[in-house]
Amino acid sequence: MKVTRALIGYLSRSVHSKTKPEVILRNIKTKPKAQSVLHALLIAMPKEQVHIPHLKSQRTQKKEVASKFPAGYINLEVLGNGAKGAPASLYVFTDQTRYLFNCGEGTQRLAHEHRMKLAKLEHVFITNSSWKNLGGVPGVALTIQDIGVPIITIHGPPGLENLFEGTRRFVILKDLQIRVADCVNDSQGYYEDHVMRINYVTLVKKGTNENGVSSEPEPESLKEKEEDKIDYYAPIKGSKRNLEVTQGGITKKLKGELEKDQFGRKIEKQADTVICYICRPKKKPGALLIEKCMDYGVPAGPLLGKLKRGEDVTLPNGTIVKAADVRSPDAPCTVFLVVDCPTEEYLDSFITNEELLKFHGDVPVDDIVHVIIHFTPKEMLKSSKYIEWMEKFRISTQHILLNNISEGMGSEAVHRVQYKLNLLDPYMFPLLKDSYGIDHNKKRTEFVSNTQLQITQGVTQYRYKLRPEIGVDNSIEVKFNPMDFVKEAMDIPDFELALNNLKRQFSQLTTSDVEYPKIIFLGTGSCIPNKTRNTSGILLQISESKCIILDCGEGTYGQLVRFFGPIHVDEILIKLSGIFVSHLHADHHLGLINLLQQREDSFKKQNIPFHPVFLISPHQIQSWLHLYDRNFEKLIHLYDLVGTTSLIIENSKLDPSFEKKFYEELNVKKIETVEVRHCPNAYGISIKGISGWKITYSGDTMPCDYLTTLGKDSDLLIHEATMEDELKDEALVKMHSTTSEAIEIGKKMNAKFIMLTHFSQRYSKVPKINGELDKNVGIAFDNMLLRLSDLWKVPMMYPILKTMFAESYDEMETKTAKKLRRKEREKMGKIE
Repeated sequence: MKVTRALIGYLSRSVHSKTKPEVILRNIKTKPKAQSVLHALLIAMPKEQVHIPHLKSQRTQKKEVASKFPAGYINLEVLGNGAKGAPASLYVFTDQTRYLFNCGEGTQRLAHEHRMKLAKLEHVFITNSSWKNLGGVPGVALTIQDIGVPIITIHGPPGLENLFEGTRRFVILKDLQIRVADCVNDSQGYYEDHVMRINYVTLVKKGTNENGVSSEPEPESLKEKEEDKIDYYAPIKGSKRNLEVTQGGITKKLKGELEKDQFGRKIEKQADTVICYICRPKKKPGALLIEKCMDYGVPAGPLLGKLKRGEDVTLPNGTIVKAADVRSPDAPCTVFLVVDCPTEEYLDSFITNEELLKFHGDVPVDDIVHVIIHFTPKEMLKSSKYIEWMEKFRISTQHILLNNISEGMGSEAVHRVQYKLNLLDPYMFPLLKDSYGIDHNKKRTEFVSNTQLQITQGVTQYRYKLRPEIGVDNSIEVKFNPMDFVKEAMDIPDFELALNNLKRQFSQLTTSDVEYPKIIFLGTGSCIPNKTRNTSGILLQISESKCIILDCGEGTYGQLVRFFGPIHVDEILIKLSGIFVSHLHADHHLGLINLLQQREDSFKKQNIPFHPVFLISPHQIQSWLHLYDRNFEKLIHLYDLVGTTSLIIENSKLDPSFEKKFYEELNVKKIETVEVRHCPNAYGISIKGISGWKITYSGDTMPCDYLTTLGKDSDLLIHEATMEDELKDEALVKMHSTTSEAIEIGKKMNAKFIMLTHFSQRYSKVPKINGELDKNVGIAFDNMLLRLSDLWKVPMMYPILKTMFAESYDEMETKTAKKLRRKEREKMGKIE
């Protein structure tokens, strides 16, 4: 108590005297008692993002001008095609605004790579409340918040607000207002703006009531579970605790509790509703043809304005000029549908829906459906009833499939980098095995080959234009030419010579035939993914039959598909015995739900009896997972939780009988954890193999003595190195380590080798390191495969990596220099 009072008093004096946060931290002793209040100190630190209000103001002004005019162009563009490991999502572009239909894991990363700007995105439409459609929403929300989008409206099945309730403690949206549309009970039954009207079409599965709520009682095991009331970013970002969500015109502050009924019971909605969408763009009046106006003798002035608005006018000489004679034809109403029939249970509701049946057969010109986007999975496309429903539309209707029929995950950038790194060491950087794409000339699918339907499998950046002209534009589809990637590297000055020298150095190293353990880096970036570095994830292959994943940021499953291929990834998931989550920041566990679901699916495909995976995590993760289980999809049967506190070094709390089963299943000798210096409940881990090896993983942390003790004499330390040394003050405030600090921790623990990872996304290719790397220090890349015997090759690569990615490295150094100069000017200004 004395320590706490003293520190809070010190903080109060420091804040009022405008002492810098990093100075406050340096004056805090890092004893355990002081560490426990470290988070409270940072909460009070002012960290306003001054650019956001300016961006919001600019956006509002532009929107007010744009809303006076109809859309000049409308394009439907495939963002994610739904292939294995990839999201299924459609981006609707207009010159006025943007609409996103479904937002699975990895949507944000694809949007970033393909420059599908999210600045005008205001509405997200979800067809069904499954993780494959929702998993990317938190990441997209964070991105649009940072670029000044003030409000985002989520349309879809009931209960979507619970997604934000569940993630509010690790996805901080203090500058973004969330609105959730009531698509089921809305008396209007549609959303409308100046660009289009989007009608909601509700489907319910058998055994549910009219609101799509399951009548099944909740299992006792899910009732009255502990609620997590920790804000995992409060110590770092000073965020407000209450997230505001507007639904049906009523703004609610989410405070960690679910809505309750009149008897005080928690209202928990099981997602049994599917929403399809009928989209009707507003007509665009034809353009005024000035030459024809001149031919009719229309004088300059207000008469031209009337003709432009579609009004007939009378000239001073009595001549009547009809607007239709001096304007181009109006842009037609180009209707498109977005549909989803996820399982057989929804099929009857789907094929008999009166709102959709209106578009079958001969219809008025304004009701002609030009294109239908199918999120329906391939299993349902085998249904003769579904095909018959499709065949009742006009023969000219285009059908675009965004589902698990598709191939290729839509990213060129990851292959570009991997082909270049493969030149350095083909074993360490194997070529990726995801099916990159399809034959663009082969547009028909295996299930509908006997019909006359116009069907296209989704390809990322496939574009269907609705205005001004109608038709396909595949000029920007993702192309894949590996030889171009190799040529880019070989054309770099002095690269070939450096490559030959590297190969010569490798040839002088002794080799080992010890295959395991293997370490595969799935994600080596921090915070948000970029096109070359995904968020945190490491696959540790213990043996031929067992593996463990250390952290699983958004897109971890997709990274596994890329590395092992869409077929062999199932074998890996069956071998997956443990998942470690170091702490509850989004970039370390948002990929967990997809990983758990896909693992279960792998057992089903292989017809192998299922058993849960061990989830080694802070127990507070249960609050999020149980909320998701109650409101979206059943989940808790997929894992057995082993709390990180039960594995604390030299203080294991595992039951002896369970401990034996635990280690046998994981095929390791010992697992120990320790609390590290980051957010609340952040842990590092060490794993000892049966053959004697030891690997330690830091998770996210500032330099930490406890971690040094945990990792003593490790064969390999994998340590975060978020910032370069010049940004030490920033690393201190964000409670991360610099490269030198990470290396120093490795030296203190006498680690034989140190791999640096979790780089800030400012280092998209090669992180900045002062001087040369020590012989026992390496830099991690996504899709990098290492054995302990290969580690000594890694530091030899740093010089050629700087050559290979020289442009990116120079740009990074320039940015750092500018940032440091700006800080220096600010410092001098305060002194003056």
